[in-house]
Amino acid sequence: MNSEESRQKIRTVCLMVVTTAIIGYSIYWLRPVLLPFVVAIFVVSGVTPILQSLEQRLGVSRLIAAGITFLAGLVLLAALGGALWASVLDLADNAPAYKQRIGEIVRRVESFLPSGPPAEEEAEAAVAERQARERAEMRNFLDAVVREGLGRLSQTLVNLVSTSVVVLIYVFFLLLGAAEPVDPGPTWKEIDGQIRSYLGLKTSISIVTGAAFGFALHIFGVPMAITFGVLAFLLNYIPNVGPLVASLLPIPFIVLAPDAGLLWMVAVIGVTSAIQVISGNVVEPKLMGTSSDLHPVVVLLALMFWGMLWGIVGMFLATPITAGIRIILDRIEVTRPVAEVMAGRWQEAFQPRPDAAPSA
Repeated sequence: MNSEESRQKIRTVCLMVVTTAIIGYSIYWLRPVLLPFVVAIFVVSGVTPILQSLEQRLGVSRLIAAGITFLAGLVLLAALGGALWASVLDLADNAPAYKQRIGEIVRRVESFLPSGPPAEEEAEAAVAERQARERAEMRNFLDAVVREGLGRLSQTLVNLVSTSVVVLIYVFFLLLGAAEPVDPGPTWKEIDGQIRSYLGLKTSISIVTGAAFGFALHIFGVPMAITFGVLAFLLNYIPNVGPLVASLLPIPFIVLAPDAGLLWMVAVIGVTSAIQVISGNVVEPKLMGTSSDLHPVVVLLALMFWGMLWGIVGMFLATPITAGIRIILDRIEVTRPVAEVMAGRWQEAFQPRPDAAPSA
């Protein structure tokens, strides 16, 4: 390799770094606009086979098929919203029991606290006042924690439903605009095929996991079981981190459940954790294998990167977006080693391949 080729490669790498930085800032700045649109693109990629099946089996036009898909999505959202609202009402009905449970926990905590100076050094009234003040502070703290948690959970659910409506509108027009088939090229075909395979398997596993998680909580009598089942379904799209968060979310309600004994709490936490462990460490690796063709470390880095750019939605989309980027990098000769590293193929990363990279 002569000096001119070396300088050319250095210039190319520098240009790629600058371009990546500009693109990263742009997608961060435009996240309110891009997020629903990107989610809609992934949804369209997943439902296009269903749409084509409707056209072929029912013999309807693309407009009618897209309308049926859109209405089905609205019905699903309405059913989901109704179930979540029923869970919230159930929680509100049990609010007095939770307050009583908080009082019991406060009294148990007080039993472990030091009793303070002996009575002869402090008046009886002062001791009673101090203990009452500490008890009130502890109760107010626990109440504030519960209220803040419920407020954040409610706000998250409201944002989820509102964003889903916007995504459905995008999906409708994207499906409607794809009436005329076009040849997307080999690169996009590979990306689309990998995304469909990943989303199809991931969705199937997430549905089973969420249903089992919610059903287990319902059997044990934990409130908001449907809500936590839905959250387990959604969080299962976030590799590694999501199932852990889904297992932790119901714990405050399990601990605060009226008449909750230690054995019951251990049983509930053990069963729900076992569901997540079996799903994430047994079922998912066996069914999905290496469908994303990404190294686990790259998946974790992608979660942090896209989570930093787009928040929780970015973490949902991190794996399919990064898998698509890896395919694009693999099609470019200069960036092919990066694609091999992302896939965990370290030995092949810097070995030249005999086939030339086809154009997208």
